[in-house]
Amino acid sequence: MLPEVVATLDALPELFVILESGGSIIAANHRFARTFGESPEGLIGRSLFDLLETNPEHAREYLRRCAGTMQPMPGALVFRRSNGAPLECQCSGAALRPGGEFGPRTILLRSRPKNEAIVSFAALNQKIAELSREIRGRRTAEAGLRELNDTLEQQIEVRTQEIRDVFSRLYESERQFRNLIESVTDYAIFMLDQNGLVATWNAGAERIKGYTSDEIIGQHFSIFYTEDDRRNGVPEQVLATVRRTGRIAMDGWRVRKSGDLFWASVIINEVHDEEGRTAGFAKVTRDLTERRTMEEQLRQVQKMEAIGQLTGGIAHDFNNLLTVISGNIETVQRRMSRTDPGLYRYLDAAARAVERASTLTHRLLAYSRRQPLEPRSVELNRLIMGMSDLLGRTIGAHITIETVLAGGLWQVSADPNQVENAILNLAVNARDAMPDGGKLTLETANTYLDEAYARINAEVAPGQYAMLAVSDTGIGMTPDVVEKAFEPFFTTKGLGEGTGLGLSQVYGFIKQSGGHIKIYSELGQGTTVRLYLPRLRERPPVVQEDAPVVQPPPLGGQETILVVEDNDEVRAYTTDILRELGYEVFEATEGDTALSLIASEPRIKLLFTDVGLPGPFNGRQIADEARKLRSDLKVLFTTGYAQNAIIHQGRLDPGVQLIVKPFNFAGLAAKIRQMFDEAE
Repeated sequence: MLPEVVATLDALPELFVILESGGSIIAANHRFARTFGESPEGLIGRSLFDLLETNPEHAREYLRRCAGTMQPMPGALVFRRSNGAPLECQCSGAALRPGGEFGPRTILLRSRPKNEAIVSFAALNQKIAELSREIRGRRTAEAGLRELNDTLEQQIEVRTQEIRDVFSRLYESERQFRNLIESVTDYAIFMLDQNGLVATWNAGAERIKGYTSDEIIGQHFSIFYTEDDRRNGVPEQVLATVRRTGRIAMDGWRVRKSGDLFWASVIINEVHDEEGRTAGFAKVTRDLTERRTMEEQLRQVQKMEAIGQLTGGIAHDFNNLLTVISGNIETVQRRMSRTDPGLYRYLDAAARAVERASTLTHRLLAYSRRQPLEPRSVELNRLIMGMSDLLGRTIGAHITIETVLAGGLWQVSADPNQVENAILNLAVNARDAMPDGGKLTLETANTYLDEAYARINAEVAPGQYAMLAVSDTGIGMTPDVVEKAFEPFFTTKGLGEGTGLGLSQVYGFIKQSGGHIKIYSELGQGTTVRLYLPRLRERPPVVQEDAPVVQPPPLGGQETILVVEDNDEVRAYTTDILRELGYEVFEATEGDTALSLIASEPRIKLLFTDVGLPGPFNGRQIADEARKLRSDLKVLFTTGYAQNAIIHQGRLDPGVQLIVKPFNFAGLAAKIRQMFDEAE
């Protein structure tokens, strides 16, 4: 292997090795050799399989596939370092073009450690310049040799042969280097002349940009820029900068032959002739579109998660406040006489305001994925048909409703009440987008989201889903509005016309259910929101629908209850309700006191505890310890938001009894009486 090619490999930022098809090493760069504590010369002739941690058969099969194509063949190999530690690498291998020292089945294998950042080809361009200077030096040497002692014929013959050898080696080195560049398809590597016209073209450039060499050589490189960039003179500014500084590195949108845009990482180096004048430009481009998309998706997920945590914390504290406010309003209403109807009307207005505030906090909890869900088997087609009358009343007669329901639709596991709420929220948004009338379409279908889709859509697990699409023929949305549509409190409606929590509630419910949601919209063309819920694999049990039950008036009892609540106002309201209902009540603010009371007071029959508590014990831990002391103890939890202690993967743990804040007098009375009256 000529030293020029070895030097070229050393200039590359990754692990490079050239192999015979059987796996024997022909050449390697220093970075590859250092990985195994060897020199490049020491590796020549050794088998690649001796350096692997990976199953040799897997590696042989991979090399056979690489030898059969000149296109890059992605793969993964695990090497064994000199210290015995494994090195997991992402690889790209391809057969080199035949000729010279490289046989027809010679393989160029390129590797990089997993998750290591890609280094640019700036060093490669520099190596090109160094090789050009070496060629000039050898040509100078040839001229000097010719001028030596022309009177000595034998000496002239010897010197002439030496010069021929130099030219032969230079020609072979240049040809091998050209073959090496042409074999690289992960990068577009080509030359521009002084005027910016394309002079050379490699296979990577054809793959990334779409042009063959016959189509592009002689064209100006501005053809790769967007129309706006060309209009603003960006290509000319780029070459001016390279002439001034010698090099430029930048990222930006570029255009393929098909007209599609891609996100490119570009490096341009200036190339000089023998007199130091600009001879042209070496250009290297890499397509980073997929990585940029994934990074944007990750940033969006992180932003939504941060907003979700914030809203969850706000909703938790706000629900405690609402419990106290609504409870005291309800108590005053229950105990006051109706001699002053005006005062009673004011209390009614305050109670309705509290109810609306409670609805807002539940929507915040839905967005932050902290609402307690009770999922069960759901047939989406049946649910949609059962909502037809409700949808008609909700959106009005000026809008036509159409359903396109797929036969054999897969069942899903979801909270049916929340599915109905999601459909209603989307229907209301559609109605508002069609003030002059239009058509609302509900469509279902079975679908499969593959790994390619999951890679560019955050938090999507590949698999089978039942899809529900809600479409309208309304005014549509701009891309900027679509991007922000799921954020809480974002709305395009006028002041007082919307809370901005409808779509965010749907988003949180779908994500908490393990699903996916996507918006498609264009101005003037309408909007489609697609909901994907995971297919329910196991056969669902037959559920007997219960007939509506008329709730009896709240009943109390004489049993003893322990209330554990750290918020003083909530605890006072709760104990007042229970004592009014006739129960004997003990109080505690944290775990140690609660467990001491349970151990010393056998009269306590039910533990009513908040889930989130200060100190070493949360509500679930108090309940677990208490049942070790009293296995027959009944436990009722309350919370202002879904805690991991009692809810996992969006589902209430089996056997857990829960009443969500803010609760009222009738709801708490009925829940506790139900628990006491249940058969043991």
